[in-house]
Amino acid sequence: MSKNLILIALIMSMFSACSSLKSEPEDVAEQTQETKVHSIESAEKEMDALTDKAMKSSKESREYLATDLYIKANDASIRGDAATAAFLFKYVLKLAPEDLYLKKKYAIELIRVGQLVESKTYLEEIFVEEKFKDETTGLILGGVYTAMDQGALALKTYEKVVKFNPKSEEACVFLGKAYALDDEHKKAVKLLNNCQKRMPKNGIFSYYLGKINLNREKRSLAMKDFKNSLKQDPSFYQSAVALGLLYEEKENFKKAKKVYEKFLVKNPTSYPVLTRIVQLKFATEDYENIIDYAERLSSLDSDDLNLKVRLGILYTDKKQYDNAIGIFKEVLVAMPDSDKVLYYLGSLFLQTEEYEVAIGYFNKIESQSALFHDSHIQMAQILSAMALDEDKEFGRFEEFVKTSSEKHEELAVELKVMLASYHEEKKDFGKAIDLMNEVREKKAYTENHDYYLASLYEKVRKFEESRVVIEQLLAKNPNNAHALNFLGYSLLEQNTELDKAFAYIKKAVDLKPEDGFIRDSLGWYYYKTGNLEMALVEIKKAWELVKTDVVITKHLAIIYEGLKKYGQAKKFYNEALKHCKVQSETDEVMKAITNLESLRLPASE
Repeated sequence: MSKNLILIALIMSMFSACSSLKSEPEDVAEQTQETKVHSIESAEKEMDALTDKAMKSSKESREYLATDLYIKANDASIRGDAATAAFLFKYVLKLAPEDLYLKKKYAIELIRVGQLVESKTYLEEIFVEEKFKDETTGLILGGVYTAMDQGALALKTYEKVVKFNPKSEEACVFLGKAYALDDEHKKAVKLLNNCQKRMPKNGIFSYYLGKINLNREKRSLAMKDFKNSLKQDPSFYQSAVALGLLYEEKENFKKAKKVYEKFLVKNPTSYPVLTRIVQLKFATEDYENIIDYAERLSSLDSDDLNLKVRLGILYTDKKQYDNAIGIFKEVLVAMPDSDKVLYYLGSLFLQTEEYEVAIGYFNKIESQSALFHDSHIQMAQILSAMALDEDKEFGRFEEFVKTSSEKHEELAVELKVMLASYHEEKKDFGKAIDLMNEVREKKAYTENHDYYLASLYEKVRKFEESRVVIEQLLAKNPNNAHALNFLGYSLLEQNTELDKAFAYIKKAVDLKPEDGFIRDSLGWYYYKTGNLEMALVEIKKAWELVKTDVVITKHLAIIYEGLKKYGQAKKFYNEALKHCKVQSETDEVMKAITNLESLRLPASE
């Protein structure tokens, strides 16, 4: 017998090898196929001889061989090697032809290797021998009929299963679906309702009634069925999703969310329902409670990087920076070169004032990225702020601007404007002007840069140079409202040619009446010429248009002060203080507040 066992092992290894062969290159495909056929034929020949010999031998020999083959066949089945399992079960059955259990095992392996016709023959025999009472055999046979497009036979098989197993959930559902596919809707509805009565706490039957009604375009009935399904089984997520989707289809997003939310109270980790509510909340920009749902969903599917990124953005919006940083770092492990994730992390560390770490992340963004430009601007802003805080950091900021401008010309204008702003803040207007003139011929230089250059000239009282810059803009476009306003306001600040200043500003107001900055200039003209009431009217209009501008708010305070309405003046000085961005602005407003405090407030105030 030991020789037989060795032979079985050899046959089995030979068959397994040929059954698991992968596809070969074209030049050896024919040879491979021939080898496989030859191997199978050899294995079958050897096994036929072995089993024939055992059958002619004693009962003990036959049983011993059958048992050994069964163990090996079962092992192959467990390992997913259906071809080997089917091959071996064939010979086990040859040794024990009357064993229904073995027939069923063999039939299942035949299905797995795609031999449906042969499997069907065995299953039909088994089903008859079991007198149609075995639920499992009937369901498998019905599935085979369905796969072979033999719908009528499948239907009859399911009917027999239901008759002998009236509480079989699968049989009821399969038969109901078979009726529906055969356009026997009344039969399907009657069957599913009867099954529901027999199994009142099972939500699947109402769910399939809903699907049948949905296929028949009877949406109202389908919604009723899905609701009934959830009453029968509150954990049946398929009905919650189906009902919610019907509400979404009608754009009744509020009710759809209620369906999902109610379901998640009792089933907090339902992946399909969490997916729906998170997607719907994002789509409708409803961020209430979304973090809780998104966190649960992310914990169930840790590989969903898109969800993690969205969750990170939600944390950022809620200022939960540590959580946001943690989740973006997780994403970065999976996507180490993601420019978006690097940018998010840089921005987060900027928010938490960990500037060196922020620079580190921004600096990793490659030059071909769409975020490269902005990441360098962010780094420059950080270095500028550090230099303003500590003079020793200026060299690093200046070197960054110089190096980056030389390597990436498209960055030169913005970076040098930022360096000019630094010098302006340090009151070194000459260096700021030189930097602006350096980039004046660059492609990225715009009209806004000219306004900034002109304003720098004015700060060193080079009014003629400032005027030349602005008149060059007007030469290109005589109706440039901002250029007209600049010239008019410049004359006001010089307290000269006020009639000409009024003409410039009035034309600018006519061109852009809803521009708060231009409207402020008109009010300031009235203030300069002593008409405080008209000044108040115009600058209140300007402030309503641009409430966050420090200069306009300060102008309003000055006019109230001139009208001796000191309470209002103080209110708007304080309002201006809220919006100061640089120290020079803060110092100016604080000085005005101090001067105001020295004045005696009227009793009416």
